[in-house]
Amino acid sequence: MIKIKYLFLGLLMLPLVASAQPKIMPTTHTVTFTYRNDTAKEVVITGSFLPRKTFWTPAGIFGHDGEAEMTKKNGVWTYTSASLPSEMYTYRFFIDGDDDRPALDPLNPDTVRDVADFFNFFIIPGNPGSNYLDERIPHGTLTAHWYDSTVPETQRRRLLVYTPSGYEHGGRYPVLYLLHGSGGDETSWSQYGRACQILDHLIAQKRCVPMIVVMPNGIADRAAAPGYDPQDKRPVTSKNVESMMGAVERSFVPDIVNYIDSHYRTLADKDHRAIAGLSLGGLQTLATAANNPGVFGYVGLFSAQTTNGLKDKDFKKVKRFTKRMMNLHKNMPFLTKGGLGKKMMGLADDLHNGDITIYDSIGTKLRRQFAAGVDLYYIAVGRDDFVKKLNDDFRQRLDTLSLPYTYHETDGGHSWENWRKYLMDFVVRIFK
Repeated sequence: MIKIKYLFLGLLMLPLVASAQPKIMPTTHTVTFTYRNDTAKEVVITGSFLPRKTFWTPAGIFGHDGEAEMTKKNGVWTYTSASLPSEMYTYRFFIDGDDDRPALDPLNPDTVRDVADFFNFFIIPGNPGSNYLDERIPHGTLTAHWYDSTVPETQRRRLLVYTPSGYEHGGRYPVLYLLHGSGGDETSWSQYGRACQILDHLIAQKRCVPMIVVMPNGIADRAAAPGYDPQDKRPVTSKNVESMMGAVERSFVPDIVNYIDSHYRTLADKDHRAIAGLSLGGLQTLATAANNPGVFGYVGLFSAQTTNGLKDKDFKKVKRFTKRMMNLHKNMPFLTKGGLGKKMMGLADDLHNGDITIYDSIGTKLRRQFAAGVDLYYIAVGRDDFVKKLNDDFRQRLDTLSLPYTYHETDGGHSWENWRKYLMDFVVRIFK
Protein backbone atom coordinates (compact mmCIF):
# COMPACT_ATOMS: atom_id res chain seq x y z
CA MET A 1 0.00 0.00 0.00
CA ILE A 2 1.50 3.33 -1.10
CA LYS A 3 0.16 6.77 -0.20
CA ILE A 4 0.40 9.15 -3.14
CA LYS A 5 0.58 12.91 -2.80
CA TYR A 6 -1.65 14.42 -5.47
CA LEU A 7 -1.01 18.13 -4.96
CA PHE A 8 0.36 18.48 -8.48
CA LEU A 9 -0.16 22.23 -8.79
CA GLY A 10 3.07 23.91 -7.76
CA LEU A 11 1.60 27.08 -6.24
CA LEU A 12 -1.80 27.95 -4.78
CA MET A 13 -2.57 30.74 -7.26
CA LEU A 14 -2.27 33.39 -4.54
CA PRO A 15 -2.41 35.89 -6.19
CA LEU A 16 -3.70 34.71 -9.55
CA VAL A 17 -0.46 35.81 -11.22
CA ALA A 18 1.71 32.77 -10.45
CA SER A 19 5.47 33.14 -10.24
CA ALA A 20 5.90 30.02 -12.40
CA GLN A 21 5.13 30.28 -16.10
CA PRO A 22 2.72 30.85 -17.70
CA LYS A 23 1.57 34.20 -16.23
CA ILE A 24 -2.18 34.42 -15.79
CA MET A 25 -3.59 37.94 -15.58
CA PRO A 26 -6.28 37.98 -12.88
CA THR A 27 -8.54 40.60 -14.45
CA THR A 28 -8.42 39.64 -18.13
CA HIS A 29 -7.64 35.91 -17.88
CA THR A 30 -5.11 36.32 -20.66
CA VAL A 31 -2.02 34.14 -20.38
CA THR A 32 1.55 35.02 -21.36
CA PHE A 33 3.93 32.16 -22.18
CA THR A 34 7.71 32.54 -22.12
CA TYR A 35 10.25 30.17 -23.67
CA ARG A 36 14.00 30.88 -23.71
CA ASN A 37 15.93 29.52 -26.68
CA ASP A 38 18.69 31.68 -28.22
CA THR A 39 19.37 29.45 -31.23
CA ALA A 40 15.84 28.61 -32.41
CA LYS A 41 14.68 30.13 -35.70
CA GLU A 42 11.00 29.41 -35.01
CA VAL A 43 8.98 28.40 -31.95
CA VAL A 44 5.34 27.36 -32.26
CA ILE A 45 3.10 26.87 -29.24
CA THR A 46 0.25 24.35 -29.47
CA GLY A 47 -2.42 23.92 -26.85
CA SER A 48 -6.02 23.29 -25.93
CA PHE A 49 -6.46 27.02 -25.23
CA LEU A 50 -6.03 27.85 -28.95
CA PRO A 51 -8.85 27.48 -31.51
CA ARG A 52 -9.09 23.79 -32.23
CA LYS A 53 -8.50 22.52 -35.77
CA THR A 54 -11.32 20.14 -36.66
CA PHE A 55 -12.23 18.01 -39.65
CA TRP A 56 -15.32 16.00 -40.49
CA THR A 57 -15.32 12.28 -41.29
CA PRO A 58 -18.18 9.78 -41.73
CA ALA A 59 -17.27 8.49 -38.23
CA GLY A 60 -17.68 11.93 -36.65
CA ILE A 61 -15.79 15.17 -36.03
CA PHE A 62 -12.11 14.85 -35.13
CA GLY A 63 -9.47 17.46 -34.44
CA HIS A 64 -6.31 18.53 -32.69
CA ASP A 65 -5.00 21.45 -30.66
CA GLY A 66 -4.56 24.79 -32.37
CA GLU A 67 -1.18 26.44 -32.81
CA ALA A 68 0.37 29.92 -32.89
CA GLU A 69 3.80 31.36 -33.66
CA MET A 70 5.71 32.91 -30.76
CA THR A 71 7.61 36.20 -31.00
CA LYS A 72 11.34 36.45 -30.24
CA LYS A 73 13.06 39.31 -28.43
CA ASN A 74 16.55 39.12 -26.90
CA GLY A 75 16.54 35.32 -27.13
CA VAL A 76 13.18 35.01 -25.34
CA TRP A 77 10.10 33.76 -27.16
CA THR A 78 6.69 34.96 -25.93
CA TYR A 79 3.02 34.58 -26.78
CA THR A 80 -0.03 36.13 -25.10
CA SER A 81 -3.37 34.41 -25.45
CA ALA A 82 -6.81 35.86 -25.86
CA SER A 83 -9.01 36.05 -22.76
CA LEU A 84 -9.77 32.47 -21.72
CA PRO A 85 -12.81 31.03 -19.95
CA SER A 86 -12.27 29.12 -16.74
CA GLU A 87 -10.80 25.69 -17.49
CA MET A 88 -7.69 23.50 -17.29
CA TYR A 89 -5.57 23.87 -20.43
CA THR A 90 -2.58 21.99 -21.80
CA TYR A 91 0.23 23.18 -24.07
CA ARG A 92 3.75 22.46 -25.39
CA PHE A 93 6.27 23.90 -27.86
CA PHE A 94 7.61 22.82 -31.25
CA ILE A 95 11.04 24.11 -32.25
CA ASP A 96 12.10 24.82 -35.86
CA GLY A 97 9.40 22.63 -37.38
CA ASP A 98 10.43 19.45 -35.57
CA ASP A 99 7.00 17.84 -35.12
CA ASP A 100 8.47 14.63 -33.69
CA ARG A 101 10.04 16.19 -30.60
CA PRO A 102 7.76 18.58 -28.73
CA ALA A 103 9.35 20.57 -25.91
CA LEU A 104 7.89 21.12 -22.46
CA ASP A 105 8.02 24.41 -20.58
CA PRO A 106 11.02 24.29 -18.21
CA LEU A 107 9.51 27.14 -16.17
CA ASN A 108 6.28 25.24 -15.46
CA PRO A 109 6.51 22.14 -13.22
CA ASP A 110 2.89 21.13 -13.84
CA THR A 111 2.65 18.31 -16.38
CA VAL A 112 0.20 15.57 -17.34
CA ARG A 113 0.44 12.53 -19.60
CA ASP A 114 -2.17 11.54 -22.17
CA VAL A 115 -1.43 8.08 -23.63
CA ALA A 116 2.30 8.48 -24.45
CA ASP A 117 2.42 12.28 -24.75
CA PHE A 118 3.33 14.75 -22.01
CA PHE A 119 1.93 18.27 -21.74
CA ASN A 120 2.29 21.27 -19.45
CA PHE A 121 -0.93 22.55 -17.98
CA PHE A 122 -2.36 25.64 -16.30
CA ILE A 123 -5.74 26.41 -14.77
CA ILE A 124 -7.87 29.53 -15.16
CA PRO A 125 -9.83 29.99 -11.89
CA GLY A 126 -13.60 30.33 -11.82
CA ASN A 127 -16.22 27.79 -12.81
CA PRO A 128 -15.25 25.02 -13.40
CA GLY A 129 -11.50 25.68 -13.11
CA SER A 130 -11.36 26.45 -9.40
CA ASN A 131 -12.60 22.93 -8.69
CA TYR A 132 -9.37 21.62 -10.26
CA LEU A 133 -7.05 23.65 -8.01
CA ASP A 134 -5.22 22.51 -4.88
CA GLU A 135 -6.62 25.11 -2.53
CA ARG A 136 -6.69 25.43 1.26
CA ILE A 137 -9.51 22.96 1.87
CA PRO A 138 -9.52 19.50 3.51
CA HIS A 139 -7.81 17.02 1.20
CA GLY A 140 -8.51 13.32 0.80
CA THR A 141 -5.84 10.65 0.42
CA LEU A 142 -4.81 8.77 -2.72
CA THR A 143 -3.47 5.24 -2.17
CA ALA A 144 -2.04 2.71 -4.65
CA HIS A 145 -2.74 -1.03 -4.28
CA TRP A 146 -1.67 -4.18 -6.08
CA TYR A 147 -4.38 -6.85 -5.97
CA ASP A 148 -4.71 -10.45 -7.14
CA SER A 149 -6.29 -10.66 -10.58
CA THR A 150 -8.06 -13.29 -12.67
CA VAL A 151 -7.33 -11.36 -15.89
CA PRO A 152 -5.04 -13.67 -17.91
CA GLU A 153 -1.35 -12.73 -18.04
CA THR A 154 -1.77 -10.12 -15.27
CA GLN A 155 -2.04 -12.06 -12.02
CA ARG A 156 -1.37 -8.84 -10.10
CA ARG A 157 -2.92 -5.53 -11.14
CA ARG A 158 -2.72 -1.98 -9.81
CA LEU A 159 -5.47 0.46 -8.84
CA LEU A 160 -5.74 3.81 -7.03
CA VAL A 161 -8.17 4.59 -4.24
CA TYR A 162 -9.26 8.06 -3.12
CA THR A 163 -10.58 8.30 0.43
CA PRO A 164 -12.20 11.58 1.50
CA SER A 165 -11.00 13.79 4.31
CA GLY A 166 -12.33 12.33 7.55
CA TYR A 167 -12.19 8.72 6.43
CA GLU A 168 -9.47 8.06 9.01
CA HIS A 169 -11.91 8.88 11.81
CA GLY A 170 -14.19 5.90 11.13
CA GLY A 171 -17.56 5.25 9.55
CA ARG A 172 -18.58 3.53 6.33
CA TYR A 173 -18.70 5.14 2.89
CA PRO A 174 -20.31 4.64 -0.51
CA VAL A 175 -18.00 3.77 -3.41
CA LEU A 176 -17.66 5.12 -6.95
CA TYR A 177 -15.70 2.97 -9.41
CA LEU A 178 -14.25 5.34 -12.03
CA LEU A 179 -12.91 3.93 -15.33
CA HIS A 180 -10.57 5.56 -17.87
CA GLY A 181 -10.54 5.43 -21.66
CA SER A 182 -8.45 3.70 -24.30
CA GLY A 183 -4.78 4.52 -23.90
CA GLY A 184 -5.33 5.52 -20.28
CA ASP A 185 -4.55 3.74 -17.04
CA GLU A 186 -5.21 3.90 -13.31
CA THR A 187 -3.54 7.35 -13.08
CA SER A 188 -5.64 9.04 -15.77
CA TRP A 189 -8.52 10.25 -13.63
CA SER A 190 -6.35 11.43 -10.73
CA GLN A 191 -3.98 13.36 -13.01
CA TYR A 192 -5.60 14.60 -16.23
CA GLY A 193 -9.09 14.18 -14.80
CA ARG A 194 -8.32 16.03 -11.52
CA ALA A 195 -10.73 13.65 -9.78
CA CYS A 196 -9.18 14.08 -6.32
CA GLN A 197 -9.36 17.87 -6.47
CA ILE A 198 -12.92 17.73 -7.79
CA LEU A 199 -14.04 15.48 -4.93
CA ASP A 200 -12.21 17.61 -2.36
CA HIS A 201 -13.98 20.75 -3.55
CA LEU A 202 -17.47 19.30 -3.97
CA ILE A 203 -17.32 17.57 -0.58
CA ALA A 204 -16.06 20.77 1.09
CA GLN A 205 -18.91 22.68 -0.59
CA LYS A 206 -21.36 19.99 0.65
CA ARG A 207 -22.47 19.49 -2.93
CA CYS A 208 -21.75 15.77 -2.93
CA VAL A 209 -21.65 12.97 -0.38
CA PRO A 210 -18.19 11.98 0.94
CA MET A 211 -17.28 8.84 -0.96
CA ILE A 212 -14.48 6.42 -1.77
CA VAL A 213 -13.39 6.58 -5.43
CA VAL A 214 -11.67 3.55 -6.97
CA MET A 215 -9.68 4.06 -10.19
CA PRO A 216 -8.59 0.70 -11.68
CA ASN A 217 -6.47 -0.06 -14.72
CA GLY A 218 -8.86 -1.15 -17.48
CA ILE A 219 -6.29 -2.24 -20.09
CA ALA A 220 -6.55 -6.02 -20.18
CA ASP A 221 -2.94 -6.86 -21.05
CA ARG A 222 -1.25 -4.20 -18.89
CA ALA A 223 -1.07 -4.57 -15.12
CA ALA A 224 -0.28 -0.93 -14.36
CA ALA A 225 0.55 2.51 -15.70
CA PRO A 226 3.90 2.94 -17.50
CA GLY A 227 6.81 2.83 -15.08
CA TYR A 228 4.97 0.96 -12.32
CA ASP A 229 5.27 -2.57 -13.71
CA PRO A 230 8.96 -3.54 -14.04
CA GLN A 231 7.98 -6.53 -16.20
CA ASP A 232 6.31 -4.38 -18.86
CA LYS A 233 8.52 -2.08 -20.94
CA ARG A 234 6.20 -1.77 -23.95
CA PRO A 235 5.31 1.68 -25.30
CA VAL A 236 1.83 2.97 -24.50
CA THR A 237 -0.77 2.84 -27.27
CA SER A 238 -4.36 4.02 -27.63
CA LYS A 239 -5.30 0.84 -29.53
CA ASN A 240 -6.67 -1.64 -27.00
CA VAL A 241 -8.81 -4.18 -28.84
CA GLU A 242 -7.91 -6.81 -26.24
CA SER A 243 -9.69 -4.67 -23.64
CA MET A 244 -12.99 -5.16 -25.48
CA MET A 245 -12.97 -8.96 -25.19
CA GLY A 246 -14.72 -9.16 -21.83
CA ALA A 247 -11.83 -10.05 -19.50
CA VAL A 248 -11.96 -6.73 -17.62
CA GLU A 249 -15.73 -6.84 -17.15
CA ARG A 250 -15.81 -10.52 -16.17
CA SER A 251 -13.23 -9.98 -13.43
CA PHE A 252 -14.49 -6.64 -12.15
CA VAL A 253 -16.79 -7.70 -9.32
CA PRO A 254 -14.87 -10.78 -8.05
CA ASP A 255 -11.46 -9.07 -8.30
CA ILE A 256 -11.97 -5.36 -7.68
CA VAL A 257 -15.30 -4.86 -5.89
CA ASN A 258 -14.65 -7.72 -3.48
CA TYR A 259 -11.11 -6.45 -2.83
CA ILE A 260 -12.35 -2.96 -2.00
CA ASP A 261 -15.17 -4.24 0.22
CA SER A 262 -12.71 -6.40 2.16
CA HIS A 263 -10.01 -3.70 2.56
CA TYR A 264 -12.07 -0.53 3.06
CA ARG A 265 -15.00 0.46 5.24
CA THR A 266 -17.61 0.46 2.49
CA LEU A 267 -21.38 0.46 2.44
CA ALA A 268 -21.43 -2.75 0.43
CA ASP A 269 -24.79 -2.69 -1.28
CA LYS A 270 -26.29 -1.55 -4.57
CA ASP A 271 -27.62 1.75 -3.29
CA HIS A 272 -24.14 2.79 -2.13
CA ARG A 273 -22.19 1.57 -5.14
CA ALA A 274 -21.70 3.48 -8.43
CA ILE A 275 -19.71 2.84 -11.60
CA ALA A 276 -18.82 5.33 -14.33
CA GLY A 277 -16.37 5.53 -17.20
CA LEU A 278 -15.32 7.51 -20.25
CA SER A 279 -15.04 6.21 -23.83
CA LEU A 280 -13.68 2.61 -23.60
CA GLY A 281 -14.32 2.83 -19.85
CA GLY A 282 -17.91 3.71 -20.70
CA LEU A 283 -18.26 0.46 -22.65
CA GLN A 284 -16.72 -1.45 -19.74
CA THR A 285 -19.08 0.37 -17.35
CA LEU A 286 -22.14 -0.46 -19.45
CA ALA A 287 -21.23 -4.15 -19.76
CA THR A 288 -20.04 -4.62 -16.17
CA ALA A 289 -23.24 -3.15 -14.74
CA ALA A 290 -25.50 -5.04 -17.17
CA ASN A 291 -23.84 -8.37 -16.37
CA ASN A 292 -24.06 -7.83 -12.61
CA PRO A 293 -27.66 -6.84 -11.85
CA GLY A 294 -28.19 -5.65 -8.30
CA VAL A 295 -24.54 -4.68 -7.77
CA PHE A 296 -24.44 -1.04 -8.98
CA GLY A 297 -27.25 1.38 -8.21
CA TYR A 298 -25.72 4.23 -10.20
CA VAL A 299 -24.24 4.05 -13.70
CA GLY A 300 -22.46 6.85 -15.58
CA LEU A 301 -21.54 6.74 -19.27
CA PHE A 302 -19.25 9.64 -20.30
CA SER A 303 -18.77 9.83 -24.10
CA ALA A 304 -19.18 6.08 -23.98
CA GLN A 305 -18.26 3.66 -26.70
CA THR A 306 -21.56 1.84 -26.36
CA THR A 307 -20.67 -1.19 -28.50
CA ASN A 308 -17.56 -3.24 -29.25
CA GLY A 309 -18.66 -3.53 -32.88
CA LEU A 310 -20.31 -6.94 -32.58
CA LYS A 311 -24.04 -7.49 -32.90
CA ASP A 312 -25.91 -10.26 -31.13
CA LYS A 313 -25.97 -12.39 -34.30
CA ASP A 314 -22.14 -12.23 -34.50
CA PHE A 315 -21.39 -13.92 -31.19
CA LYS A 316 -22.01 -17.48 -32.38
CA LYS A 317 -19.64 -16.88 -35.31
CA VAL A 318 -16.99 -15.50 -32.97
CA LYS A 319 -17.24 -18.48 -30.65
CA ARG A 320 -16.99 -20.89 -33.59
CA PHE A 321 -13.90 -19.06 -34.87
CA THR A 322 -12.22 -19.22 -31.48
CA LYS A 323 -12.94 -22.94 -31.07
CA ARG A 324 -11.62 -23.73 -34.56
CA MET A 325 -8.41 -21.75 -34.05
CA MET A 326 -7.75 -23.45 -30.71
CA ASN A 327 -8.29 -26.89 -32.27
CA LEU A 328 -6.08 -25.96 -35.23
CA HIS A 329 -3.28 -24.84 -32.93
CA LYS A 330 -3.58 -28.04 -30.88
CA ASN A 331 -3.62 -30.46 -33.82
CA MET A 332 -1.56 -28.61 -36.44
CA PRO A 333 0.51 -25.95 -34.64
CA PHE A 334 2.67 -25.30 -37.72
CA LEU A 335 -0.34 -23.66 -39.40
CA THR A 336 -0.60 -21.03 -36.64
CA LYS A 337 2.97 -19.84 -37.11
CA GLY A 338 4.11 -17.03 -39.40
CA GLY A 339 2.71 -13.52 -39.67
CA LEU A 340 -0.95 -14.21 -40.48
CA GLY A 341 -1.10 -17.30 -38.29
CA LYS A 342 0.27 -15.41 -35.29
CA LYS A 343 -2.24 -12.58 -35.80
CA MET A 344 -5.16 -15.00 -36.06
CA MET A 345 -3.96 -16.98 -33.06
CA GLY A 346 -3.43 -13.78 -31.07
CA LEU A 347 -7.03 -12.76 -31.73
CA ALA A 348 -8.26 -16.22 -30.78
CA ASP A 349 -6.22 -16.04 -27.55
CA ASP A 350 -7.76 -12.68 -26.64
CA LEU A 351 -11.24 -14.05 -27.29
CA HIS A 352 -10.53 -17.25 -25.38
CA ASN A 353 -8.90 -15.51 -22.40
CA GLY A 354 -11.66 -12.93 -22.22
CA ASP A 355 -15.37 -13.58 -22.26
CA ILE A 356 -16.93 -12.10 -25.39
CA THR A 357 -20.39 -13.20 -24.22
CA ILE A 358 -20.19 -10.30 -21.75
CA TYR A 359 -21.48 -8.20 -24.67
CA ASP A 360 -24.05 -10.75 -25.83
CA SER A 361 -27.83 -10.16 -25.36
CA ILE A 362 -27.29 -6.71 -23.83
CA GLY A 363 -30.98 -5.85 -24.21
CA THR A 364 -32.01 -8.81 -22.03
CA LYS A 365 -29.28 -8.01 -19.52
CA LEU A 366 -30.33 -4.36 -19.32
CA ARG A 367 -33.90 -5.42 -18.49
CA ARG A 368 -32.61 -7.63 -15.65
CA GLN A 369 -30.36 -4.83 -14.41
CA PHE A 370 -33.19 -2.30 -14.23
CA ALA A 371 -35.54 -4.89 -12.71
CA ALA A 372 -32.99 -5.33 -9.90
CA GLY A 373 -33.09 -1.58 -9.31
CA VAL A 374 -31.17 1.35 -10.85
CA ASP A 375 -31.25 4.66 -8.98
CA LEU A 376 -29.60 6.63 -11.81
CA TYR A 377 -28.55 5.73 -15.35
CA TYR A 378 -26.62 8.76 -16.59
CA ILE A 379 -25.48 9.38 -20.18
CA ALA A 380 -23.39 12.41 -21.17
CA VAL A 381 -21.82 13.27 -24.52
CA GLY A 382 -20.73 16.30 -26.56
CA ARG A 383 -22.52 17.42 -29.70
CA ASP A 384 -19.32 17.15 -31.72
CA ASP A 385 -18.15 13.86 -30.20
CA PHE A 386 -17.44 11.10 -32.69
CA VAL A 387 -19.32 8.66 -30.41
CA LYS A 388 -22.45 10.86 -30.41
CA LYS A 389 -24.20 8.61 -32.96
CA LEU A 390 -23.43 5.51 -30.85
CA ASN A 391 -24.93 7.23 -27.81
CA ASP A 392 -28.02 8.31 -29.76
CA ASP A 393 -28.52 4.72 -30.94
CA PHE A 394 -28.07 3.40 -27.40
CA ARG A 395 -30.59 5.88 -25.99
CA GLN A 396 -33.05 4.80 -28.66
CA ARG A 397 -32.51 1.23 -27.52
CA LEU A 398 -33.24 2.20 -23.92
CA ASP A 399 -36.36 4.07 -25.08
CA THR A 400 -37.56 0.98 -26.95
CA LEU A 401 -37.05 -1.08 -23.79
CA SER A 402 -38.84 1.63 -21.71
CA LEU A 403 -35.78 1.94 -19.45
CA PRO A 404 -35.36 5.40 -17.82
CA TYR A 405 -32.13 7.40 -18.00
CA THR A 406 -30.81 10.93 -17.50
CA TYR A 407 -29.24 12.53 -20.57
CA HIS A 408 -26.73 15.40 -20.47
CA GLU A 409 -25.61 16.85 -23.82
CA THR A 410 -22.91 19.50 -23.97
CA ASP A 411 -20.84 21.45 -26.45
CA GLY A 412 -17.48 20.03 -27.50
CA GLY A 413 -16.21 16.58 -28.30
CA HIS A 414 -14.19 13.67 -26.98
CA SER A 415 -12.11 15.61 -24.46
CA TRP A 416 -11.04 15.87 -20.83
CA GLU A 417 -12.67 19.30 -20.71
CA ASN A 418 -16.01 17.50 -21.02
CA TRP A 419 -15.18 14.44 -18.91
CA ARG A 420 -14.17 16.50 -15.88
CA LYS A 421 -17.48 18.36 -16.12
CA TYR A 422 -19.42 15.11 -16.49
CA LEU A 423 -17.75 13.78 -13.34
CA MET A 424 -18.76 16.89 -11.39
CA ASP A 425 -22.34 16.63 -12.67
CA PHE A 426 -22.51 12.90 -11.92
CA VAL A 427 -21.14 12.86 -8.36
CA VAL A 428 -23.55 15.53 -7.12
CA ARG A 429 -26.45 13.26 -8.21
CA ILE A 430 -25.42 9.98 -6.58
CA PHE A 431 -25.88 8.48 -3.12
CA LYS A 432 -28.54 11.05 -2.22
